[in-house]
Amino acid sequence: MRLTARQLNRATLGRQLLLERANTDPVAATEAIGGMQAQEPASPCIALWTRLDSFDPDTFNSALRERELVKATLGRSTLHIVSAADYRASITALLAVTRARWMQEKRGLPVTRSLPELSEASLAFASEPRSNVELRDHAGTLGEPVEADELWRRIRRYGAFVHVPGDDPWAFGRRPRQIAARAWLPQPDPDEEAALEHLVSTHLRAFGPSRTADIAQWSGLTVRSLRRGLERISGVVTYEDDRGRELFDLPGLPLPDEDAPAPPRLLPMWDESLLAYAERDRVLPEPYRKRVIVKAGDVLPSFTVDGYVAGLWWAELTGGGRPRIVLEPFEPLAPADRAALEAEGQALAAVIAQREPEVYSRYRHTRRRD
Repeated sequence: MRLTARQLNRATLGRQLLLERANTDPVAATEAIGGMQAQEPASPCIALWTRLDSFDPDTFNSALRERELVKATLGRSTLHIVSAADYRASITALLAVTRARWMQEKRGLPVTRSLPELSEASLAFASEPRSNVELRDHAGTLGEPVEADELWRRIRRYGAFVHVPGDDPWAFGRRPRQIAARAWLPQPDPDEEAALEHLVSTHLRAFGPSRTADIAQWSGLTVRSLRRGLERISGVVTYEDDRGRELFDLPGLPLPDEDAPAPPRLLPMWDESLLAYAERDRVLPEPYRKRVIVKAGDVLPSFTVDGYVAGLWWAELTGGGRPRIVLEPFEPLAPADRAALEAEGQALAAVIAQREPEVYSRYRHTRRRD
């Protein structure tokens, strides 16, 4: 069966809870959409706000403190928030590959002990929450002839560390503390093959139908390793895209009609719906890609119209000191679309007002200097 580009767009929007807001909790929603990129503390909250009927940041923070959700470096070596169950599988699959990569690079690292030994020393030190500075300085005490910054950079890619949430409204500050994952989530991890299967299934459930190249882009793993996970899934469904390329999906998952209405939505920075594919045009039209994904690699806050990115949005303060959302469309907006987006903006302004009224503003200013 061949799927049109618009059918694939609607499939993504449906699975990403962007066709219709869901009445569910933050943990279930995070699992449904395959996690959220989390360089900016606000982004996961805005990602959930735009997808849920009712979103309470305090409930989200509680799930982090209760260890139902976890923030850590995962796919593409970037910070994500995922469920505890998804973290265990993801870190198992990712470390199996990244450890082999780092071991190859050890040839150029003049250390006297192996990376496993050095990683174990850091993990033991991180049995309680530590700042990045503490972890870097500890690496400098391990007696190796390597700069502390460089050694810690290697170790943190080899070991499993997670971020410890604080009490601030966005859960994490800009100077995070980390702890060994085994101290935060002591339950055993799955084996590597089961973890690969879980990782592939997570992507297909959240973003499918997909090519193996898409799963590789999203996860940062090789197509070869991902095929091992794909082969373990019973009853995989196959399709073709409009260029005849093979797509994979889990059995029993619906495909919305290509004419399904897609209401306007405000997306956070680094929204996964724009990043989970080898080619970004599933939701982000190619003519606009460089206006959303800028030179520094930042993915700016955007909005959709009819299911496709159609512009950027920014938060700024009014004369009374309250936030408002301003739209920066790439093309003129129809009156009905502008009205819907402005209503979304008013709702979002109420969410950020007590937390980060000028959220993402530094990226707006940086972009203007580029």
